[in-house]
Amino acid sequence: MTESEAIAAVHDQRERLALDEEMHLASAEKAIVEFLADRSRPGPIAHRIAWIVTFSSAWGFAQVHVDDASGEILHVKRSAR
Repeated sequence: MTESEAIAAVHDQRERLALDEEMHLASAEKAIVEFLADRSRPGPIAHRIAWIVTFSSAWGFAQVHVDDASGEILHVKRSAR
């Protein structure tokens, strides 16, 4: 998956991911991320290569982890400033 494909995957699912219209693309970088299939319970953690696509606005940011191999959205991290 290329950087452009990862960004497009997030844009395609923007509404489902509840990314505010005011948020704009800030960055995209490839990294190794921890993945836990069910975050509500303890369990084994896998490491995956993913694109971290970051959107930001005046009130905060969202980081969307996109699996490099499959394009699956692994996790969305949100933070208010």
